[in-house]
Amino acid sequence: MTPSVNSRAAISARSDIDYEMSWRSKFSKIPVLILGIVQVVLTLLIFILEIASLAVYNYQATGAGIWCSLSFIAAAILTILLVKKWDRSRLWATRVFIAQILLLVFTFILIGIVGNFISTNSNAYSASSSTSIGSVADMFASFRTKYRIMQAQLAFAIILMFTGLGYVIFYILLTYLALWKPFHTLDISHLFQK
Repeated sequence: MTPSVNSRAAISARSDIDYEMSWRSKFSKIPVLILGIVQVVLTLLIFILEIASLAVYNYQATGAGIWCSLSFIAAAILTILLVKKWDRSRLWATRVFIAQILLLVFTFILIGIVGNFISTNSNAYSASSSTSIGSVADMFASFRTKYRIMQAQLAFAIILMFTGLGYVIFYILLTYLALWKPFHTLDISHLFQK
């Protein structure tokens, strides 16, 4: 005797509810909320530092801190909304997971661009720091300021990268603890359905 279509749908609906309840019971609100707030602050700092570096000295300007910040702020806002509005649902947690992976990609891009500027110009920075002749020292003052701003931006981008990595690890660990361990399956076919 094979189960009817209605009984299979009822079993599937029950297992969906079981998966969701297991997910939400293991999902901790506070660390994810703190992570989202930290990401918003870091994104704003990166954005402001990019504008400051462009205003001070536009040598080798890419504006990477501005266009990368669009991805950063989207991921950070989605992370906060996951806890505040969407009540930690698996569907939205998966979407935030994808946004955090995009955040990681853009932090790698920003770290590469800013790191290249810093490493390429480190000798020029050293030379400009030791120059004490009046007009030459004034000429290098804005370059030194930009170099320091870019160093700070690189530091914030690295910290932001670790926050994105933190969410990715959290999501993978939570998937294991909430779905694989109790149910011995990673039935994710319904993850992207409403």
